[in-house]
Amino acid sequence: MKLYNYKIPKQLGGIDSDINWYKDVHKEIWFDHEYSRYGVEVKENDIVVDCGANVGLFSLYALHKGAKHVYSYECSEEIIPSLTYNLKDTNSTIIKGYVGDKHIKIENILNFVNLPFIDFIKIDIEWAEYDLLLNTPNEFLKRINNWVIEFHDFNNNAVKMLQIIEMFSKCGFDCSLEQIHKNSNLMLLYIKKR
Repeated sequence: MKLYNYKIPKQLGGIDSDINWYKDVHKEIWFDHEYSRYGVEVKENDIVVDCGANVGLFSLYALHKGAKHVYSYECSEEIIPSLTYNLKDTNSTIIKGYVGDKHIKIENILNFVNLPFIDFIKIDIEWAEYDLLLNTPNEFLKRINNWVIEFHDFNNNAVKMLQIIEMFSKCGFDCSLEQIHKNSNLMLLYIKKR
């Protein structure tokens, strides 16, 4: 499988950057369409936010789907050079920072983008998703039309996950939950404005 000449860091948060891991993630995004299900997908001219961009695999996918601009948030010093390389000469903006309730919040993202609405947001922020979303006021949730959120360790966070789903439902969104990787403790929540 061709990896589109991605630049990949030698070390990723203590995980050996085995090329097979990136091939698997590339396949999940580009061929299995993990971020395009239940009517939730990036469309042409969308403004997209990628929280937990890593080396930019999803950001590039969104651009390939016709996104007008992608805002890619990544906190890892080790990964930023690869992300920068992979997104050079694209309609994207890289923001170095940690997305989470105590750091960059949804409100901060909306202020940075400086638009009334964002079309699509992907959140994969390694366990920080629960507090981020539970502490986001409804007025900000309603300003993003489509969401895909990766929930980590859902077995131990089921109550929080259900609270988040209820929050979105009350704000006028349809929610679909799927355990994409059957042998993992991860769930993807697809959220679409009614």
